Amino acid sequence: MIESWRWYGPGDPITLRDIRQAGASGIVTALHEVKCGDLWTEEAVAERVRMIEEQGMNWVVAESIAVHEDIKTRSGNWKHYLEVYKQSLRNLAGGGVKVVCYNFMPVLDWTRSDLAFPMEDGSSVLKYDSARVAAFDLFILERPGAEGDYSPETLDRARSLFQSLDGEGRRALADSILLGLPGTVDDLTPEQFKDMLKRYEGIDDARLRQNLYDFLNEIMPVCEETGIRMAIHPDDPPRPIFGLPRIMSDEEDMRRMIREVPSMHSGFTLCTGSLGGLYSNSPHLLMEEFADRVYFAHFRNTVFDADHESFRESGSHLCGHTDMAYAMQCLINEENRRKAEGLENWRIPVRPDHGKLMDIDLEKKCYAGYSYGGRVIGLAELRGLAMGLQSFRPLVGKNALVTGAAGVLCSVMARDLLKAGARVALLGRTRSKLEELQRKLAEEGLTRTLVIAADVLDKAQLEEAATLLENTWGRLDILVNGAGGNDPRGTTPAEQCMPDTPAEQGFFGMDMQGFEYVNRLNMIGTILPSQVFGKLLAASGGCIVNISSMAAFQPLTKVGAYGAAKAAVDNFTKWLATHLAPLGVRVNAIAPGFFITDQNRFLMMEKDGETPTPRGRKVLAKTPMHRFGEPGDLCGALQFLVSPSASFVTGTIIPVDGGFLAYSGV
Repeated sequence: MIESWRWYGPGDPITLRDIRQAGASGIVTALHEVKCGDLWTEEAVAERVRMIEEQGMNWVVAESIAVHEDIKTRSGNWKHYLEVYKQSLRNLAGGGVKVVCYNFMPVLDWTRSDLAFPMEDGSSVLKYDSARVAAFDLFILERPGAEGDYSPETLDRARSLFQSLDGEGRRALADSILLGLPGTVDDLTPEQFKDMLKRYEGIDDARLRQNLYDFLNEIMPVCEETGIRMAIHPDDPPRPIFGLPRIMSDEEDMRRMIREVPSMHSGFTLCTGSLGGLYSNSPHLLMEEFADRVYFAHFRNTVFDADHESFRESGSHLCGHTDMAYAMQCLINEENRRKAEGLENWRIPVRPDHGKLMDIDLEKKCYAGYSYGGRVIGLAELRGLAMGLQSFRPLVGKNALVTGAAGVLCSVMARDLLKAGARVALLGRTRSKLEELQRKLAEEGLTRTLVIAADVLDKAQLEEAATLLENTWGRLDILVNGAGGNDPRGTTPAEQCMPDTPAEQGFFGMDMQGFEYVNRLNMIGTILPSQVFGKLLAASGGCIVNISSMAAFQPLTKVGAYGAAKAAVDNFTKWLATHLAPLGVRVNAIAPGFFITDQNRFLMMEKDGETPTPRGRKVLAKTPMHRFGEPGDLCGALQFLVSPSASFVTGTIIPVDGGFLAYSGV
């Protein structure tokens, strides 16, 4: 994520220097001095970009080019304001800012009844109290027809609360609710607010929603031309208030907007705090569902009162109604997806929001919800959460050994174990290949490796390897028996032996030395390492993962030796699992589907390396996912089998085959 911070421009008591020291690299700001509806000029945009970049940061999101009320109501001078908005987008994009956070809320950008709700630790937070909002609506604003919008219980609470307030308390309540934000709406008086409400008489949810879709579809050509991505902010709070329409409050509102405005330049600001103001919303699930349309995120948390209507900001960005770990993981997954697709702007700006007000900020006169200390804590919490999720190391403290480590599949499995925190001994016959792998891993920062040159068919060499490993690391927790493979000498070029099949093409002419070699490599090459290193595993309560094959489940043509050997590996896996269970050693196997390796390339691919052979085409036709496996596809099963999650799993063979074994071909 791009660690970001909302800055209210040169007049903000929190300076860019303060923000840089908080660790943010992205600035979320606007030309707050420009009146809503006026043009953002190229010069003003360039000057704001210059100010930010001089402090070593980047302007990553415009929050917000406010949408004029004439556009929202589609009345008055809306066509003029629409053209101004389009030009402002062009000028903003010219300055390199390509994400715009905006809202389509009538009159008020947000509503809170308490700007300094006291917390037990002495700090204060923002709160929305349904009874206090109703008291303002009924007895201060005196909005006609307001009584019909509240339940009898809320009406009674609002009346009692209002009667308990003195003149100063009533003024404070009105000031809290009618507080504006720089560059959007000014602070309002109740009389001004009531006049503005009249503009929305006759505009219901459907009408305002259509006005939003029309606005977006009219600016989408400009967004597509400039690369701007519009990220609508949800209603805050996401519920009807003061008789005003609400159109961006839940998942159905979001789905409807995508249907009506299909351009990928229209998306969302995923504000977990605003969406988290409706008890039935699960903001983390909305992050998951709409991830590909999330161009900006406000991550904060809310805590509800017992009525499930009133809520306050949480004292921690991580704790409350939203499962923030889930939301962050969804965001990380989406960033990884965008990066894999080669998208240039794959990182998503994320900012903390509505931090608690602590004593250290009392003299700063910060805007409500935008204290320094509270947001520094929030940013640190989000940073730590993201780093923890991205660098989760479930195998920290574990030592693993991978045989055949320099191979196509096993080198990837070794890398995966290293990334999970384990130290990994790389064992194979050719030291130079192992050292080359070790060098490549070190370039990725994966340095906790040990190279051991040994032949899995030579027990003496394996015993020397075990001594070296024990002397170096003291223990072994995981053994991956990856050494194995096929050999042309153990195959029959002919799939079936016909009356006219030449002897050398079928079983009768098979090279028995080749047959024996394939069996020894796969079967004995699994048994010997298990025997030698199993003693260390018994001492640590470790586990063994063998490598099986599709050929172990059902015979495959041509590879008689390989199939027999892998069937033996399966049988041995189950036998050894039973035999070593009293010692606490688990033994399982992974059965890869069809992966292209050095040993089977001659069977599966033509010499050009890209075109499947007739056999390769058969395999793809029998694989429901219609592709060969990628080495990384094995790592999920491996991670499971060596983890505590598999503590009651032993004697199991897990196919990783794209559905090959499940498909009958019909």
